[in-house]
Amino acid sequence: MNGDTISIELSIQGTFDGQLQEPTGGVVKGKGQKVDAPTADFWYLKNGKVEKFDCFVGYSKMYADMGVDFDWASAVNSH
Repeated sequence: MNGDTISIELSIQGTFDGQLQEPTGGVVKGKGQKVDAPTADFWYLKNGKVEKFDCFVGYSKMYADMGVDFDWASAVNSH
């Protein structure tokens, strides 16, 4: 805690055994992969009450754990 700001570093953990719809129409199916996503939460207080809350998730790590392979080269080359 730093004055009226509280910061927390944590990890969201779980198992990917569901499905993830791709923007292109495909589906990524979970195979029981363990997912460990780094996360940071920030709580901003004013007069003892939460004025703002931000949550940042390490999506690149999370998707990599899920077996999602982004085609970054094609995305960059398409512009």
